[in-house]
Amino acid sequence: MTHTFKLARRTARPRALLLAAVGFTLGACANPDRLTNTTADEADPAASIDAVAAEEGDATGGVALIGEDGGIGEEEGPANELGAEAAVPEPGLLAVSGVSLASAFRGGIPFGVFHLPRSLYGRTYTGTLGNISPGELLGYLETARRNGARVMVSFSGNERKFIKGHAFSMTLWKQRVDRFRRLNLTSYIKDGTLIGHYLVDEPHDPANWGGRTIPLATIDAMAKYSKQLWPGLPTVARAWPKFLKGYNYRYLDAAWAQYSERFGSVSAFMTQNVRDARASGLALVVGMNQLAGGSKSGLRGYYSGRYAMSASHLRSSGATILNDSYPCAFISWKYSAEYMGRSDVKSAMSHLANKARSKATKSCKGGKAATSAGGDSGKDQPSNPGSGSSGGSSSIRLKVSGRAQSGRQYMTLTWSGIKGSTVDVYRNGARIERTQNDGYYVNVRRFRGRINYAYKICQKGTTTCSRSVTVSFR
Repeated sequence: MTHTFKLARRTARPRALLLAAVGFTLGACANPDRLTNTTADEADPAASIDAVAAEEGDATGGVALIGEDGGIGEEEGPANELGAEAAVPEPGLLAVSGVSLASAFRGGIPFGVFHLPRSLYGRTYTGTLGNISPGELLGYLETARRNGARVMVSFSGNERKFIKGHAFSMTLWKQRVDRFRRLNLTSYIKDGTLIGHYLVDEPHDPANWGGRTIPLATIDAMAKYSKQLWPGLPTVARAWPKFLKGYNYRYLDAAWAQYSERFGSVSAFMTQNVRDARASGLALVVGMNQLAGGSKSGLRGYYSGRYAMSASHLRSSGATILNDSYPCAFISWKYSAEYMGRSDVKSAMSHLANKARSKATKSCKGGKAATSAGGDSGKDQPSNPGSGSSGGSSSIRLKVSGRAQSGRQYMTLTWSGIKGSTVDVYRNGARIERTQNDGYYVNVRRFRGRINYAYKICQKGTTTCSRSVTVSFR
């Protein structure tokens, strides 16, 4: 049986003119499986939007600005109150710049959806993406911190605000970001409440930018500008890792991959996107197009003729994605009270939340975070240059190549002849990663100077290993 539900619960009324006043227009999406489309901008003044939200019965104090697929389409209302999830286990204390901060985050990687209402922070949902006005951001972040959520923020907002002559304008983009530069975000960055700066949406889609994609060098320049304002904040482009390949990034930290059922095998999807992200030394944010990425056997979705993911597919696909150790956050498109209020979807989300919480907590910074290898620790000691292999099984063939770029060292491992779905990667005698047995892995370290690395690949949990192969930097 096909179940039908209305995902956009607010209908057009005369009061919708207030929404038009903040520069947002409703639209249909020709390709709802795109990562995202046009994003909504924040409301100003917020009081007008809050009045509409209250009349519409939105208990969260926010108003849904119904955007096209994946767009940042919800503006938060005042963020100075705690949500209903305020009752959480006793928080740990994190020392940040000499101040003790209560952190209610329960561990693992952030799990949630775009525009998550604050009343849902902290139990099942621990991650979200927001488009917040400068005047509301600090209150929003404080609410997230106290309720155990970790958030990514778009500082530039609606891309229409930084398009000039149908093309991307770096000048206008910087002006949008500059609205936040006087805010002190240091404590939220240090304690992990603020997990990333969402730089731009779909730079790979020429339809968004006057028929041209945004150059990779420009994306890295955007990340550089962000680092000048907030040095410790990870920078994230919502673009496919495949599109981002081929450039040696100095400032961009993470790519983004969003699964829809039309992509077929979830395992193959993850293998390809993890491989492409690793090849560029980038971390990876993942998620699912839960409202428009399903099959006809599922629920009717956000767009006419499109389907939301069924609870069973949501559960199985999400579990496969979360079985991979590489992603740093799992944030799906997007919040819907009707969809996420279903009992079967709630059960699936709870299952996925538990899996996300059981994973090792990691930053979305590139390099070190992208390999889960502690690449900045400096524990590997320089040794005399040289190369070669020794010991191990000759039936397991391992090759290692290395290159240095902009203070980072990239070691690419390829192998064959080993059994099992996963393998253990060892560097200088210590296991640094358990990864898929797909014959490909990139280890990235922020290190300069003379050093040798000795690698071997082992069958998971055993001493059945390849011969040790050494790569040297002179």
